[in-house]
Amino acid sequence: MRFAWRVQPRNYLLFACHFTNASAQTVQDARFYNYWYNGGREKKLALEASQDAGAVAPGKVTEAVIAAREEAKKVESK
Repeated sequence: MRFAWRVQPRNYLLFACHFTNASAQTVQDARFYNYWYNGGREKKLALEASQDAGAVAPGKVTEAVIAAREEAKKVESK
């Protein structure tokens, strides 16, 4: 970021790219820290284990898709 600010004339576009990149890296660092040090990994493993243990009930969207497919089959068969 320093280079984009120190050159003359100042390169604001390059500065914005550096700032965006630094922000994205900060978010990724926070996600990494949360996963490995704040229990994120354990939560994910517990969720996967609970999903593997039993069938997950379909949500409203899945039910709507199934209903739409059945309706399309009815219309197609006519």
